[in-house]
Amino acid sequence: MLLFAVAACLVRGQEFEAVSVKPNKSGSGGSHSRGDRGLFTAENLTLRSLIVSAYGIKDYQLEAPDWLRSERYDLAARLPHDLPEDRKQYRAAFGAMMQKMLSDRFKLAIHRSQKSMPVYGLVVGKKGLKGEELTCNCCNSNSNNTHYQSTCTTMDGFAEFLSGRMDAPVLDMTGLSASYKITLDWVAEPRQSTDGKAGADAPPGPTLTEALQDQLGLKLEPRKAPIEIIVVDHAEKVPTEN
Repeated sequence: MLLFAVAACLVRGQEFEAVSVKPNKSGSGGSHSRGDRGLFTAENLTLRSLIVSAYGIKDYQLEAPDWLRSERYDLAARLPHDLPEDRKQYRAAFGAMMQKMLSDRFKLAIHRSQKSMPVYGLVVGKKGLKGEELTCNCCNSNSNNTHYQSTCTTMDGFAEFLSGRMDAPVLDMTGLSASYKITLDWVAEPRQSTDGKAGADAPPGPTLTEALQDQLGLKLEPRKAPIEIIVVDHAEKVPTEN
């Protein structure tokens, strides 16, 4: 949060040189974004995802009306030329400008709070991590319901991926700051029948938690932790005109 405070000072009085925000009515479920040091574009993103990106938080840290998950928008923003060169400061400055855009165009109003939540702590098992440590500046990853592969990811980034597969947020508690090459394969856990018994057609193979331990030497431990959250007090579905 200190980084975002510094960024706010760096870009005080500064904002996107030009911004176009339009509702996307394509009905498509796919979305993508791209950017360089001059232009950022995003297509078919939910307002929820824009807020999560702007404030640098995880999805589970946002409490907001349900419609923020369904209403989608296209965004094109031209960036000023005097943004910080440092990567972290650049991202923080970009986030500060995104916050201003959301406030101006969607009349977004939020407040911060804390909430004690059940979480999983991602920790290293007794035999140590089995991932390959790398030095890199980019990360390419792909995943589906039973597979994850990344050429270069941090444990924090990996924990974020796992959060989308578990019934509670996953927090990186490994103490590892390097990036790693990771491949993980598991089987989907069978659905239970009405009598509470697992289905007989369950495919053979390790569950996600078992695969984590066997293939990567990582464990998920149930914990409870105070989590900072952002609560949306107000947002408008239709952005102000470009």
